[in-house]
Amino acid sequence: MQIHRSPGFTKEEVQDDLKAFERRITRAVRYLEPKSYRWKFLLIISVLFVLFTGYGFITNLQIDSNFSIMSALYENKVFALALIFLALLILTGAHNRADTSAIILSRNRLVLHEYNLSCNDKGKLIIKPKVM
Repeated sequence: MQIHRSPGFTKEEVQDDLKAFERRITRAVRYLEPKSYRWKFLLIISVLFVLFTGYGFITNLQIDSNFSIMSALYENKVFALALIFLALLILTGAHNRADTSAIILSRNRLVLHEYNLSCNDKGKLIIKPKVM
């Protein structure tokens, strides 16, 4: 009985595959970074807006026997709108979109770990020595 083995890869073929994989990862990270920065900027601005309008909301808040949170929010419409906008951003997953490249890199690192490889924050491959 004859055992058929797949042909071995040459050193050049392995290097070409690693270079192509590295180019693909770096291209994906470069493509996603500008979008991530936009989402981070939008989230930071909306959180700061909620904080500043929330401070005004709390300082103007007058609690008495007929206090209603809905009437207090109605009186402070800017805070209510800022809070609704931030809630919509979070519900639509803006916090995940702000870190898309980091999520992709961490998932790649999990897979690459099995092959004694890793990658930096820009997507460049790092070859680790074999652990015996």
